Amino acid sequence: MSTMQLQHSQWQLVQAGTKTVEIRLNDPKRQVLQVGDPICFSDLKTGQQVRTTLIVKRTYASFTDLLTNYTAVEVGSAPQTPVTQIVADMLTIYSADQVRQWGVVALTIKRLVG
Repeated sequence: MSTMQLQHSQWQLVQAGTKTVEIRLNDPKRQVLQVGDPICFSDLKTGQQVRTTLIVKRTYASFTDLLTNYTAVEVGSAPQTPVTQIVADMLTIYSADQVRQWGVVALTIKRLVG
C-alpha cells in the first residue's frame, strides 16, 4: 500500500470525502501507482490515517493543465479559489524545474469506509 502525507486541513477533507483528487508531482513513486491500488493518507499533525482506493489516474504537463479538468473543491481548495492561486500554492511545494522534469498527476480517490 502506498502512503502519502497530507497537511491536517487536506487530510480532513479526504476524511470527509469532499477532496476526491490528490494532485502530486508525477515522480517515480507516483508513476508506479495503478488504478485499484490502495493509498493510505497520513495526517502530518495527528498521525491519523485514512484509507482510499485509486479509481482514476491522469497525467498532465503542468498544474494549470491539470486544474482545467477539476473543480477547486475536488482538489481540496475553497469553491471560488482561482486556478492561478492553486497553481501558486502547488509551486510552493514543488519547483517549476520538478514540474518540467516529471509532469504532474491527478489521483482520483475513493475513501474506504470501515
